[in-house]
Order: sequence, then C-alpha cells, then structure tokens
Amino acid sequence: MKSILISLLLLFIIVPDLTAQQNFHETQNSVSSNDYPNVLSLNKSFLKNRSETTSSTLPIAIGLAAFFYLLNPIILFENDKIALGFTKELSVGFGNFGEHRATAEYSYIFRKDLNSNIRLGYKYDILLKKGIQPSNSFQGTTTLTLGGGYFHNFSRPGVFAESSFGYSIRNHKILFYPSAKLRYTYVAKGANIIDFSFGIVVGIANPFIDMKIRQSKRKDDE
Repeated sequence: MKSILISLLLLFIIVPDLTAQQNFHETQNSVSSNDYPNVLSLNKSFLKNRSETTSSTLPIAIGLAAFFYLLNPIILFENDKIALGFTKELSVGFGNFGEHRATAEYSYIFRKDLNSNIRLGYKYDILLKKGIQPSNSFQGTTTLTLGGGYFHNFSRPGVFAESSFGYSIRNHKILFYPSAKLRYTYVAKGANIIDFSFGIVVGIANPFIDMKIRQSKRKDDE
C-alpha cells in the first residue's frame, strides 16, 4: 500500500496518458491502406497532444505534492460533531533507521473555540521490508506506526493513542513519510476525540547516532 499522495499523483499523471494513447490507437486503426502517407502526420499530432497533456498535469502534481508536504487535512469527530482542519507533524528519530521517533504536532481546527491543538508523542515505525540496511541513499518501505503521547487544546489536557500506515522514504538522516493516521484522544473533563488525517510527515531520521556507513562500505569493498 502506498500513500494516498502517491496514488493521487499517479492518478493525475497516468489517467490522461492512457486516455491519449487510447484515442491515438482508435484513430490509427481507422486509417485505411491508402492513407499511410498521413501516418507520420498522425504520429506528430499524437506526440504534440501527449506533450501538452503532460505539461498541463505536471503543475497539478507539483501543487498537490507541495500542499500535502506543508499541510495535512484532518477530520475530527467530537461531541457527535464533525470538524475539519489542518495538521502538521515534525519528528526527530533515533535507532538504526530512525524508527523510534519523538514527535511534535500542531493542528488548527475550523471552529469558533478550541481551534488549536498540540500533541507531543512517541512513535515506533515497523518497517515491513525485510533485509534493508542503513544507507546514505533513500530507501522506501511500507510502514506501520504505533504511538501515543500528550495532548492539550489550551483548555484541557489529555492523552492519545494512534496508528498510521503508509510508505516511508528515508536514509540515515532524513525522513519523508506519506501516510494515513487514525487516532483516539482522551481529554480530561472534556469530550474525547477521534480523528483521521493524511499527508506527509517530515523529520530528521537519525541525528544522534553515527552509523559509520562509509567505513562499513569500505570494509565490504576490501
């Protein structure tokens, strides 16, 4: 399972391309044997239309990537009411792959009161790809994350538990984690919250441990 972001990007890029190819083949099949001198003209027209389609979808794909990188949509269920907003999580990792993460998250909810939430937490990324090793190069793997932490809405504190699923892309220093997250928050003397969010988590993968990747690689080469 890839992230929702990757699926959206593929949707915007692949579908127009397949449609253009289908239209081209249908037009080509309708050409009779006497019209072969026009095939070259058809090819040029097809390539031009394909280039124009790619040019029109590329800004959309870049815009979506930038949006999900900066802001993550969130849906809250609280007091039998639904609220929408944006949230952003930053993390600092430790461990061989930065799979242990300390996180900070701020959420802004579109409502009159209690529209700001903060969360401080601990997350553990379960990397589902077997046999990967710490590397300078980016590596991607399907990831399941479990975690929890402290919540405050600038009125009442609480605690939360969460799980998320996505496709993490990381090297020994940087983490990009497109994912979908489901969370339950217990609020002391207040309404409990269930929320769902999706987008890209960004963070520092592993700033505390020198994995000595270059030294290890040099020994393997010898």
